[in-house]
Amino acid sequence: MLISLCCKVVEQFFIRLIKTNHDRKSKNHLQIAKPGKTEKRTIETPTETLIPILDRICDSLQWLYREYKTDAAYGFIRTCRNDADKRNIYTNAARHLGKKYLLNIDIDNFFYQVDIPKVSNIFNNYRMFSFDTETEKLMTRLVTYRGRLPMGSPASPPLSNFATIGPDHDLLAWARGSGFVYTRYVDDLSFSSNMPISQTHFSQISEILQSHRFLADPDKIKWFGKSDLKEITGLIVGEKISVPDDFIRDFEKDLEQYRAAFSYAHAYPDPHVMKWIEKLGQVIRGRIAFLQMVYGRDHPVYRKIKSSFENINIEQEPVYSVSWRYAGYDHF
Repeated sequence: MLISLCCKVVEQFFIRLIKTNHDRKSKNHLQIAKPGKTEKRTIETPTETLIPILDRICDSLQWLYREYKTDAAYGFIRTCRNDADKRNIYTNAARHLGKKYLLNIDIDNFFYQVDIPKVSNIFNNYRMFSFDTETEKLMTRLVTYRGRLPMGSPASPPLSNFATIGPDHDLLAWARGSGFVYTRYVDDLSFSSNMPISQTHFSQISEILQSHRFLADPDKIKWFGKSDLKEITGLIVGEKISVPDDFIRDFEKDLEQYRAAFSYAHAYPDPHVMKWIEKLGQVIRGRIAFLQMVYGRDHPVYRKIKSSFENINIEQEPVYSVSWRYAGYDHF
């Protein structure tokens, strides 16, 4: 009786959280431009109360997906230090090395296509979960917003991986039968082959996706021929994996801006600016780690970028404080 009462209390608590999440004000919505498009993507941030819970759900789902990941999946997958089968943006592209032809397909509004019925099907799969009907409904309400996965929830990426287990298996079977290599990095699907990729092949792929109620974005279908420079999720796939020249040029510009910002902030320190610079530094360190993953520690491009970042003097002590808005660096 006591256990039943406690469960009921916990359930009511989550229901209140869910209602708060579904009734959130517009200030939790952020619109950013989609790459190469005039339309904008809406980021729907959960309430502060809900975020820690969704973080825990995300963590558990990512570890669980390790046990059920498909041979095609490479995005949002937890790996351990000694894993022989690393799944990341680099190993995803490396699967297509040496192929003469490439087709990239992007699933349109990926998270939005993972609707409540698809999420319910995930939670009522008894091979993976042991939820009763009420818990399944509660979990579905907790992770969805306006009838589908929200863009901005930490639980959405791992759930999208679970939602594409079926399409992955069917596309892998098709690829093996057709002499193709198929991989998926989140919503980016890549198909490569040493024989030309035809419209018939594309139609067959589309039919498989549609059978699972997924639609491709017609504006993000990219065909690469034998002599084309091939690209997968921003990486160049040639004789080996490399990053585009534009990435390096933009990175070098960012480092110069970082250097200029530090120089000014140390002369006219502002706590808010220093916090911003620290975050920018974390982003740059992540990019440097990415270059190391692609090129290795001994590559001249990696060593040059890493050395430039390390040479920026970040040890100067602030002398006095001034507001950053008077600095005049509007482009930062």
